Amino acid sequence: MTVRTILAVFCYYENMKLSVVSYLDSASLLKVREVQGALSKITGSKASLTSWDPHITIGDGIVVNDESLQEFQSEIQTIASPTLSFQLKLGGIGTMDNFKGGSGEKVSPFVLYLDVDVTDQLLQLVEKVSQISSGFEKWYFMPKPYEPHCTLAFRDLTEDGFKLGCEYLKKQDINLISTIDHIALVEKLENLDKELLRVNLEK
Repeated sequence: MTVRTILAVFCYYENMKLSVVSYLDSASLLKVREVQGALSKITGSKASLTSWDPHITIGDGIVVNDESLQEFQSEIQTIASPTLSFQLKLGGIGTMDNFKGGSGEKVSPFVLYLDVDVTDQLLQLVEKVSQISSGFEKWYFMPKPYEPHCTLAFRDLTEDGFKLGCEYLKKQDINLISTIDHIALVEKLENLDKELLRVNLEK
């Protein structure tokens, strides 16, 4: 989808909430989907399967209008063009029982996720995104210090499901390598996260 098409579709919105992420590559996505599917059957949690594809968040969530959306898209393209794609390791299970989500979100406090190794290339990309988004209103703040992860179950995960999911994941050995080759802007809707724009990094 081109930038022009995106603006035509979304020009009716006065303000929208955006997430800044990078989706996993196809091989890693399939593996994570497999784990998410197994967890869904065990825990009853479906949000990770229905809301959006497996990803790594690389920036705070921002609030934009039509004019500032165009500005931010241009800034994303500017930082993406000289940035080389890179690989990240994912492995090890993380848990959270005090997640609060972003402004206006209705979420469970319980989260299951895959840890992501922090690399210099990842931190540099996150810093670039932070610089261009500093002047925007935020609807979601990433944890500080930065703790990248790939969510396996959240939002509708109950406490009982959380405990069952923890037991299941203890028996799994998940180690992935995913290529980070783009920056995606994703609109936050009530029950869905919809990709608006994807800008590729240099190969």
